[in-house]
This record gives sequence, C-alpha cells and structure tokens, in this order.
Amino acid sequence: MPMDDAGGPDAEGLEARTRGQWWVTDEKLVPVKLDAVRAISIAAHRRAGASEEDAAFLTDLRLDKSLQGDYVRGIRADTWLDLKTRADAGELDLAPRFTILKETASSALIDGTPKVPQGLLGRFAMSTAMNKARAQGVGYVALRSNIGLLTAHVREAAEAGMVAMVFTQSFPTVAPFGGVQALLGNAPVAFGIPAGDRDPVVIDMSLTNSSSSPVVDAARRRRRLPDGFIYDRNGQPSDDANDYRDLAAAPPGVSLPPQGSLVPLGGSHKSYALIFMIGLLTAALTGTDFPWESPDMSRGGTPADPDGRYGSMFIVIDPAAFVPMEAFRARVDAFIDHLKASPKRAGVDEILYPGEQSQRLKRQRREGGKLLIPASQFEAVMAVARALDLHELAGAVAA
Repeated sequence: MPMDDAGGPDAEGLEARTRGQWWVTDEKLVPVKLDAVRAISIAAHRRAGASEEDAAFLTDLRLDKSLQGDYVRGIRADTWLDLKTRADAGELDLAPRFTILKETASSALIDGTPKVPQGLLGRFAMSTAMNKARAQGVGYVALRSNIGLLTAHVREAAEAGMVAMVFTQSFPTVAPFGGVQALLGNAPVAFGIPAGDRDPVVIDMSLTNSSSSPVVDAARRRRRLPDGFIYDRNGQPSDDANDYRDLAAAPPGVSLPPQGSLVPLGGSHKSYALIFMIGLLTAALTGTDFPWESPDMSRGGTPADPDGRYGSMFIVIDPAAFVPMEAFRARVDAFIDHLKASPKRAGVDEILYPGEQSQRLKRQRREGGKLLIPASQFEAVMAVARALDLHELAGAVAA
C-alpha cells in the first residue's frame, strides 16, 4: 500500500486516514456502499422514534468519522438495534425538547430533556448561536450538556459563512500538572472558519496527545501504545493501555474512572493550562458539575450516564459585522495560500492546513460512494438490515 509523507496510506486509496490518527484495527476492512449503509442506519433510528431529519443527522455524525477512516468513532452498527430497546425502556429520548433558561439578544443558556443524544442538543445550541450572531454579530450559547463529536456543528456554521468555536467538558481523563489523579476532561475544542475558494478551516481535537476512546480500544485489542500518550496511576509514563483504565476490573456495562491519565499535548504545562481553563469555564458558565463532581465519578457510572451534568460553550461570529464578507473570505484564502506555498521540509509533498485532508478524503469517498468498515461492523450492518426486513438494502451493502 503506498504511503504518504506522514506515514499514512496514499490519500487516493480507501484506506487513507487523516493525519494524527494513530489507531488501527486488526480486523479485515470491508468496502461498503455509503448510501446503503446510511439508509439502514436512518431506518434503525426512525424505528426507535427519531424524525427523518434527526435520524439523518445522527447517522451522518458517525458516518463523517468513518469517511475519514476513523474505525473507533465511526459507525457503530452493533448499537443500532439497541436504539429501540433503549427508547422503549426510557433510556433514550429521540423526541427532544429544549428549554432556554436565560436569554439576551446575543446569549442563551439552554437545557434539554434528559437522555437526548448529544448531537441533537449540540445542533440546537449551534442553531441558536448562529441566529443570534446573524442579528447581533456575535452569539454565545451555554449548553447544559457535553458534546461528543464537534465537527458537524462548527462545519455547519462555516458553511453558512460564520466563524464558530465550541468547547466542551468531558469525562475526567487528565490529572492536574504534577498530579496523578484524573480530575479534568481532555478539553475537546473545535473551530470552523469559512474560506473563499478553499474548503473551510475545521479543527476538532482534544488537548491531549490522544483522546480516550482509542486508548480504551487499544486495551481491548491488547495493543501497546505509542510513547507519550498516558501516565499510570503513579504519574509515570506507560505504553500499556491497561495502565490508563483496567477494563477487566469494571463490571459488565460499567466504565470505571481511569486509574491513570492522558498526557496533555506535548506533556506541557501550557496545554494543561488550556485544559484547566476550558474545564473551569464550561462548568462555571453553565452551572453544571465540575468533572469530578459528576455521578460518572462519584457513582462509578458510565461516561454516557445522562445524570452527569457537564457543560459546553458555543460561540459564533458573523464576519460581516466586522469586515465585508467577500474581503474576509479572500483574506482567509490568502492566508492559506501563502502557507501552502512556503518551502517544505525534505520528504514532504504538501503543506496542509487544518481540516484540509479530512475534507478531501470525505469528498472523494462521497463522490465514489464507498468506504471501508471493520468486518465486525459490516456483519452488524447486515444483521440490522435483516432484522428490519431491509433485504434490498442488505443486498446492496457490499461494494
């Protein structure tokens, strides 16, 4: 398989992945047709009570990750049949309602009904912030929920010609600098900036060298970690994923707090300071729990426990409130173009800007109508299609 300068597969191939995505799967990868997989997921969400619009949105959140080669946070067809079971049991609410607890012309504090998927809460918060930015130049929304996947929200704003920033709290995974107990979230942040002829600038990242989910996945697969990703319970560097969270120690269905911690970006006090600030503000401005106060920690619940009250911040800026929109877009393009045209190190084929490669990969795969998924997820997609009597779609899944 041809490799690019960052050590990943050739960007023209289906197996190409975005830079910085270190995790791999040891499963066989199966090529599937995008439209068929998407239709099956939408049908499963509809069966559980989601509207057509919400079902498509929730489906596309995960497909977006799969399209950029993320096998950990991409589609999870093994959970699709559980959606209706969980909805019927009152564990999942796919008919969301939202409450604006406090509001000004440019700001809002929003709460949603319990057990609503995070993506739907985030979509409403971003829509509210965008509407306020259109009217006031800037919109700020504080949301009483954390948000798992951020790209779709900032991309929506960027595609509408607005600058967006999202900061969210997360399950405690990071120790304070010099400490050993994970008390802070890993500070997921996202930015979206509209451009002119270029794709938007899009960043969606945590402020640690790795996020938690691929580390936990490595523990399940008994894989060693690259250096510099985790500390053990004594605050010492480790490459054993079980030093972060001992999966064997947790009862079935329960994810215990980590006994180790994730390493802040570069192991630096500067990235710790940013993690500290995001952890503080997402809690203080929303009136939600500090990470260590959540039932997730005190009760040994799962990170997805709906009783956990984490917070998020959505900030949207309308560039037209400051400069003419076309001038803004031209300046963004000029900034990008100058950097991309600058001298390159030996062995580097192209200088990329944030979000460029992932958007390129997603566009190529949408145009080709195919993506790769692990064999276990392929089997799960087929099982869902059969269970829902979607026989024509089941026959159309394999590419």
